[in-house]
Amino acid sequence: MHMAGPTTMRLSSLLALLRPALPLILGLSLGCSLSLLRVSWIQGEGEDPCVEAVREPGVAHNPDSRTGLDQSDEDFKPRIVPYYRDPNKPYKKVLRTRYIQTELGSRERLLVAVLTSRATLSTLAVAVNRTVAHHFPRLLYFTGQRGARTPAGMQVVSHGDERPAWLMSETLRHLHTHFGADYDWFFIMQDDTYVQAPRLAALAGHLSINQDLYLGRAEEFIGAGEQARYCHGGFGYLLSRSLLLRLRPHLDGCRGDILSARPDEWLGRCLIDSLGIGCVSQHQGQQYRSFELAKNRDPEKEGSSAFLSAFAVHPVSEGTLMYKLHKRFSALELERAYGEIEQLQKQRLLNGYRRFDPARGMEYTLDLLLEAVTQRGHRRALARRVSLLRPLSRVEILPMPYVTEATRVQLVLPLLAAEATAALAFLEAFAAGVLEPREHALLTLLLVYGPREGGRGAPDPFLGVKAAAAELERRYPGTRLAWLAVRAEAPSQVRLMDVVSKKHPVDTLFFLTTVWTRPGPEVLNRCRMNAISGWQAFFPVHFQEFNPALAPQRSPPGPPGAGADPPSPPGADPSRGAPVGGRFDRQASAEGCFYNADYLAARARLAGELAGQEEEEALEGLEVMDVFLRFSGLHLFRAVEPGLVQKFALRDCSPRLSEELYHRCRLSNLEGLGGRAQLAMALFEQEQANST
Repeated sequence: MHMAGPTTMRLSSLLALLRPALPLILGLSLGCSLSLLRVSWIQGEGEDPCVEAVREPGVAHNPDSRTGLDQSDEDFKPRIVPYYRDPNKPYKKVLRTRYIQTELGSRERLLVAVLTSRATLSTLAVAVNRTVAHHFPRLLYFTGQRGARTPAGMQVVSHGDERPAWLMSETLRHLHTHFGADYDWFFIMQDDTYVQAPRLAALAGHLSINQDLYLGRAEEFIGAGEQARYCHGGFGYLLSRSLLLRLRPHLDGCRGDILSARPDEWLGRCLIDSLGIGCVSQHQGQQYRSFELAKNRDPEKEGSSAFLSAFAVHPVSEGTLMYKLHKRFSALELERAYGEIEQLQKQRLLNGYRRFDPARGMEYTLDLLLEAVTQRGHRRALARRVSLLRPLSRVEILPMPYVTEATRVQLVLPLLAAEATAALAFLEAFAAGVLEPREHALLTLLLVYGPREGGRGAPDPFLGVKAAAAELERRYPGTRLAWLAVRAEAPSQVRLMDVVSKKHPVDTLFFLTTVWTRPGPEVLNRCRMNAISGWQAFFPVHFQEFNPALAPQRSPPGPPGAGADPPSPPGADPSRGAPVGGRFDRQASAEGCFYNADYLAARARLAGELAGQEEEEALEGLEVMDVFLRFSGLHLFRAVEPGLVQKFALRDCSPRLSEELYHRCRLSNLEGLGGRAQLAMALFEQEQANST
């Protein structure tokens, strides 16, 4: 007889304890197994009930679709759907807007319309314009006077009928037609109203635009209920854009059905009758506050809370009173600003910087350490960053005549005998930048001989230039490089241009160059776009590289055969691969783009104003740019041109030049030697060499 071991006894005891829970354990195990088995069956069928529930009605199911949950172990990868265009539908080109504001549907906040008359257009309306015009993005004046004389700086719309209902109806129609899509709010006022412009702009900024709102000083109609109210025109009123859009179809009907001697009452009745909307004085917690000014009341003596917090003051009987009100409210704003400044005393400037933006102005960013004083007299240090802007002026888009990049450019290169060697590099650069890309441009060489140069028995100093021009004509069939020979003891740029001008039609676009100019496609295109016949002449400012003897030598010269003197970007020397630096030479003005007709007109005006010996003396001291500047009514466009990069070279400053031209030539040579750091290093090295 064998005895049971200890292990067997412990197992029997454990089974005895688990026997009551055994059915529960078996049930859980069986349930989990069946659940897992069911999931595998669903996945095997390839149908996902979740995906089926969200599938769009009528869309056929694709068994290979991965629209729903990814059933693989890999990460989800997006699928690019290619663009498909129905061949049966006509193709419609998508036109992008000029400004992103138009494409996004953004609008300006507030437009102000002022109702004026024949008697007050030159008095009260002018006073309104001088006090508030600079605060609003758009200020229009509407009058019923036909052919009204517009005061300077004001945009006046004449309707031709001074009847009140007609004037209001046509004003609303004009606002809807021309500005309904550009502004969120329209403020309509009379010219005998003074408006506190900053407060009105802040009020419009706090109101929601997605509602029909007629906000102003609410007045009751005579004999009407309390709900029938109109906004008094003397204190101005706000109309939302959505309300103006809804009102537009009812203007004609209201003009025929409603009789009223006041335009504000007519508008109020039209809104109530057609849309059921009356005037309100408060909306979204914003109260429209106004003040009625008593007759012969001095604004300087007004101190009531209603006056101090008013958006509009009415009536204003004369322009002098308008200016007094503006002075009073401006003083109140200054007092409020000074009170806030007193609470924040500047201790010191931590740091800051400024940046000039040609489109906006001078931008400042300052980190200030301030000391704030609380109402209890406690002081606390605060560090605040302030961003400031000093704008250039109001930016406007001016209409310009149409120009095209297909215009042929006639390059003109005057050459002295001393420049004949440098002209060879110019011709190679002209071939690479103009002839090779087949630019629509021609070149005329103006060979200037001295009194004893090129005569009988004397060698021709331009023989190599003529040979190089003939070689280019052979290399590029169809190319014609013309040259003209003139003899002058003291050649001036204007006299040389007179010779070329007579050889070309009046519609020729000239590009006057120098032997150091390196023309290219981008430069020629900007010449075509910026020189406008009868409108504008363009004189670019080229980039002048510094003296390479003062520049750091960072790498050995490049491989041979890289081309003769190719154009380089500003600040880089392609022959060494190292930046040598440079500057835009504002003293030089020998390069310019202009039309022959404009030059002839300016030249004729010069000859008419300066005759005889005076004209001959003036020509010695004038360049072509000076002729356009002094004797032409064209715009003179002077701007930096990064595409015009010139190698360093000392210009020959002839003593025959005028004092101004000689000074500019010498200054150009001196400023072109190098930057401050390079000149300082050269002086330091020279002193070190002298000391040893």
